[in-house]
Amino acid sequence: MGVFNFLNGEELKIAKHDALLKSNILKASASNLLVIDKSGVIHYCTPAFLHMAKAYLKDFSVGSGESTLSGRHIDDITVGASSAENPSYLLTHASGDKKQLVSLAEHSFCVSASAITVDENGTQLFVTEWRDNTENKRNKGMVDAIMRSQAVISFTTDGEILSANDNFLSAMGYSEGEVVGKHHRIFVDSDYAQSDEYKAFWAKLKSGDVHSGEFCRVNKQGDEVWIQATYNPVFDDNGEVDYIIKFASDITAQKQKNADFEGQIIAINKSQAVIEFDLEGNILDANENFLAAMGYSLSEIKGQHHSMFVEPRYKLSSDYAAFWQSLKAGEHTEGEYKRLAKGGKEIWIRASYNPIFDSTGKPFKVVKFATDVTKDKLRNAYFEGQIKAISKSQAVIEFDVDGNIITANDNFLNTMGYRLDEIKGKHHQLFVDEENRQTDSYQRFWSELKEGKFFSGEFKRVSKSGKSVWIQASYNPIEDMNGNPFRVVKYATNITEDKLKNAYFEGQLNAISKSQAVIEFDLEGVILNANSNFLAAMGYTLDEVKGKHHSIFVDPAFKNSPEYAAFWDQLRQGVYASGEYKRFDKSGKPVYIQASYNPILDQNGKPFRVVKYATDVTGRTLAVESIKSIMASLTEGDLLKTIDEPLDGDFKVLGESINHFIGELRDTIVKIHTAVETIDTASNEIATGNADLSSRTEQQASSLEETASAMEELTGTVKLNAENADQAKGLASQASDVASEGGKVIEQVVHTMGEINDSAQRISDIIGVIDGIAFQTNILALNAAVEAARAGEQGRGFAVVASEVRTLAQRSAEAAKDIKALISASVDKIGDGNVLVNKSGETMANIVTAIKRVNDIMSEIAAASSEQATGIQEVSNAVVQMDEMTQQNAALVEQAAAAADSMRQQSGELAQRVSVFKVGNNRKPEQVSDVRSLNGSHALPKEREVPKQRIKALNPAAPDASDWEAF
Repeated sequence: MGVFNFLNGEELKIAKHDALLKSNILKASASNLLVIDKSGVIHYCTPAFLHMAKAYLKDFSVGSGESTLSGRHIDDITVGASSAENPSYLLTHASGDKKQLVSLAEHSFCVSASAITVDENGTQLFVTEWRDNTENKRNKGMVDAIMRSQAVISFTTDGEILSANDNFLSAMGYSEGEVVGKHHRIFVDSDYAQSDEYKAFWAKLKSGDVHSGEFCRVNKQGDEVWIQATYNPVFDDNGEVDYIIKFASDITAQKQKNADFEGQIIAINKSQAVIEFDLEGNILDANENFLAAMGYSLSEIKGQHHSMFVEPRYKLSSDYAAFWQSLKAGEHTEGEYKRLAKGGKEIWIRASYNPIFDSTGKPFKVVKFATDVTKDKLRNAYFEGQIKAISKSQAVIEFDVDGNIITANDNFLNTMGYRLDEIKGKHHQLFVDEENRQTDSYQRFWSELKEGKFFSGEFKRVSKSGKSVWIQASYNPIEDMNGNPFRVVKYATNITEDKLKNAYFEGQLNAISKSQAVIEFDLEGVILNANSNFLAAMGYTLDEVKGKHHSIFVDPAFKNSPEYAAFWDQLRQGVYASGEYKRFDKSGKPVYIQASYNPILDQNGKPFRVVKYATDVTGRTLAVESIKSIMASLTEGDLLKTIDEPLDGDFKVLGESINHFIGELRDTIVKIHTAVETIDTASNEIATGNADLSSRTEQQASSLEETASAMEELTGTVKLNAENADQAKGLASQASDVASEGGKVIEQVVHTMGEINDSAQRISDIIGVIDGIAFQTNILALNAAVEAARAGEQGRGFAVVASEVRTLAQRSAEAAKDIKALISASVDKIGDGNVLVNKSGETMANIVTAIKRVNDIMSEIAAASSEQATGIQEVSNAVVQMDEMTQQNAALVEQAAAAADSMRQQSGELAQRVSVFKVGNNRKPEQVSDVRSLNGSHALPKEREVPKQRIKALNPAAPDASDWEAF
């Protein structure tokens, strides 16, 4: 009854009114409200929720015609929620007014759930309000992304720091506790912090102005940090600035890179030729380097096409069109190009053509950076030529940095006995013996090459046949543009033969070092090394001489002499020296050496050290001195001295032989002395007999001389007659020859006069022609004068010329007449001369005939005289023969006498010479006879002189070879 009472009356009306009001409010509400029970069944939803559910088709399963969702389960109308977090569970188990995040297929919702009791039984319903959280989530994601990627810091409007994220703190080097509560000025330098500009900066922020740009700040360490930042004022609900938030990016590295780029661009502009084109190839601008390289001014090329720099043939080619088409498409190109400068001069450039893109990524111009490499091109051609020359003369092989073979030239392949396909791709260890390829040093060798280390030297390698090959090689790492080695090139020369030869030389040097004393000096004479033989000979140790000067082995006087200085000057100039030298050992004792000083030359032919090879000849030298002393005594005739000092080796035998020889010589001298006395006596007797025989023979010879003298006079007279006849014959013959020559000359004169006559006649004819020409010229001049007279005033000048020509023609005719007259007179005189010459020829012929007859008569007289001379010559010869026999007998007698006297003289001299020898026991050979006594009564007779007249008789003057013969 109480209830019905309640429903009746005024309270019921109020309740209905309230319910209707609340219902209308809910319908009009923009809130997305959904009422569910504890099991998730929907009891009510606002129109706003129903509208949202229909709009979000991917998130809610609601038909477009549905007007209510009452009675449906919340899990049925939602799409995309996970089974573990379905909406009915999340919302009905929420405690209090806690908001839940419900994520559906496309959107996420922030849902607040409030539990209400609807009856006395405590039945609960849950009123849920759904707010689309997708935008908030997106905004939060963006904020999170900003916080992760940017430095964020917030300030009060006065610049006091409120908070800062990790990115900002990391960039500036602070912790959050070090900056919160501090002023922004800790990030700027002190001067800027005190400036009016800085104060104005914060005043504008406080007034709500946004600031963005690049700012230079200072980190905790005092280093500059460049940031790209925006200072953003945040407003409260009243439109007042609440705080300042700053979003920043650390652009220090980018700033430095940009500065580097700017510096590079400036440097490029200074060092390279730069030119800009539009996409059609028309020139927009060019720097001074480009203009200088090409020889143009900017006004000459601006607006012109790039083709002005290329050859006409290339300009019209499809390649050139494709070149600009690719640039227009935004494709970069670079390389070496041949271009034409002003005047057609060829220029080689290394250039890059770089399309420049606008903000939309489309090319709008082309910038070309170029370097004039004409000199480099020529130099590279030179280098390529050198490399080709090296490849022709040397073995060349290329490896990658790990030692794998890339290629090799024929010289290398021939040296090692391989083909290229047999080694390409194989490792260098193919050429190394098994023992060495496993060593640490070999592994380190390639590791260091890989690091760019250069190696050169002599290396032992193994050919395909297993034969050892010695090479002089260099391993050269080749670096790329970044300085990193990317391959190794080896240049090698086969030195196997040289190696064997050097081994032979080393063996020889070792043998020499074992058998000889060897010492080495620098060019100043400072000792570098010495072997044991040298040290033993001089009594030093190596430490005692090394670094000392050679002069320690010579006496002080020689050390300070010009000769010693010249000795080392010659060695420094590379002049070899050898001989026997006196040196002093450590104790000061003389040491004699047979030595050679050998300058050693470097690869340039310049001396750099001196090696001395020496043999100790002290024993030999002392022996020679002893022998020289004995020989000096022998030259003085002293046969008493002998070699008493003990000698070594072969010199001992020689000394004993010399002593024996001296003894034998002493005995021989004594015997010679005895023989000389006997010879002297016999020679005196022979000389006396020969002197008597010589006197008698001389008397006989005197008689024959008188006979020969008479025959000589007779022979002279006959010969004189024969000579006179012969001379007459010669003169007659000469006269005949001269007459004959005269006749020939007369004939030539006659012939010449005839030719002169003919020439004169031709000259006369020519003069006649000249006279005719002069006559015709005179006629022509007369005609010209007539025509000039007809012409009147206009022909007056021509008339004067014609008159002059006529005058000259008349004078020429007169001169020709005079010359013709003279020529005619000359022709007449030449004719008279011809007659006289013909008569002279006839007379000369008669003279020649007469002279020939005289010549024949004189020939007969000469023949008769010759026969007389021949007879007398035979008699004279007989007398001469008798005289010669007598003279020969006299000469033989004289020679015998001279021989005997010479024998006596020689025996005397021999006795005198023998007398100089000392033969012991105070005995000295006595002089047998004084040589000077030979000039007395038994002196050698003088050689007989033959009288001059007899000499003539013995040798009569020979007649002319053409007419006389020796009998």
